[in-house]
Amino acid sequence: MSNLRWFCFLQDQSGAGTVWGLLMFILMTGICGLAVDVTDAFRNKTGLQATADAAALAASIDLPDEAAALATAQVYAEINMPSATYGTVLRPEDVQFGIWDPDTRTFHLGETPADAVHVRLRRSAASGNALPMNFLRIVGLGTWNEITVEAVAHVFYTGCLGDGLFSRQVVDISSNNNFIQNICVHGEQGVAMQSNNYYETGVTVSMPDPDTMLKIPAGGMESNPGLGEALQTQSLGLEMIDDLPDIIAKFKNPSLDVDEPAVIPDYINTSLPVIVVGSGFDFSMLAEDSEDFCEPSCTNRIIHVQCPEETSINIPRDLTYRNFALVADCRINVESNATFENVTLLSSAVGNGDNPLDMHNISFASNVQLGAADNCAEGG
Repeated sequence: MSNLRWFCFLQDQSGAGTVWGLLMFILMTGICGLAVDVTDAFRNKTGLQATADAAALAASIDLPDEAAALATAQVYAEINMPSATYGTVLRPEDVQFGIWDPDTRTFHLGETPADAVHVRLRRSAASGNALPMNFLRIVGLGTWNEITVEAVAHVFYTGCLGDGLFSRQVVDISSNNNFIQNICVHGEQGVAMQSNNYYETGVTVSMPDPDTMLKIPAGGMESNPGLGEALQTQSLGLEMIDDLPDIIAKFKNPSLDVDEPAVIPDYINTSLPVIVVGSGFDFSMLAEDSEDFCEPSCTNRIIHVQCPEETSINIPRDLTYRNFALVADCRINVESNATFENVTLLSSAVGNGDNPLDMHNISFASNVQLGAADNCAEGG
């Protein structure tokens, strides 16, 4: 009897579909998991990459201030992927600063002055924000334990971020000048100078190849204090120089619709009409301490000097000029001991021959002061 029961049990096929159904369920769960969870992982990785790009680009704007760049990177990571939803995707130690080598396309950590920022964003078990799975957890896979992305943003030049003297050709400097307050001097074809020029710490003197493009007299390095520390090797695109025709046209006619709408400084009232004068105008009247200060008042105005481009006008010496823009069709010569505070000078004159820009469109004599002596105070 016992043998008969075992024989019947072994021959019984009831419930076989359940086993097959369980196998199919596991198989279908795996297929759905691959479709849904893998797609979700790629979607989250794409979001992480977009956030990394935004954080790196935003941080690079603050370079070389690494503390400010770090704070900016964290702010943009939080904006794009809030920690309340995604956990902390960007940790402070995952923001690094260094130098980007464009030739080898590699990031060199820790080199200074930093011109690049590298960020690494994570969703991982170690960070406590691993991405949970949906279908695949049914088969024992609970989370994606490591999703990591990286981004590097490079500032194309480290010096020359603010005011200065820029030329697509050569910047030619005479003697006895002081360069202070992080000013930049850049010549794409070199910088030439005489002796006794002083360069404060933080000033940049740059060109693509200082070894061949820096022109100084014998003993010039020693007689130009601070020059050695100020020298940098860099090449600038100088896009603004390409835009100069539009910029000058905008000053001559502020209502003109050109691609450079924001170049007119805020100390100019563009609602006032441009004052048009000729080369015979007495430019000493532009000085606020002149006895014959120009009428109507030239303060906060644009003055357009219509003059033959082969001629020049002279800005008189020993006077202080404030709060106007002067755009001339001819060359501009500034005499000695003049002081300019909130003044824009533009010349559209060009020369003749093979190198029409190789001329002194705007020339300064000795002891000219550019800017107020206010130590770059707020509003100064």
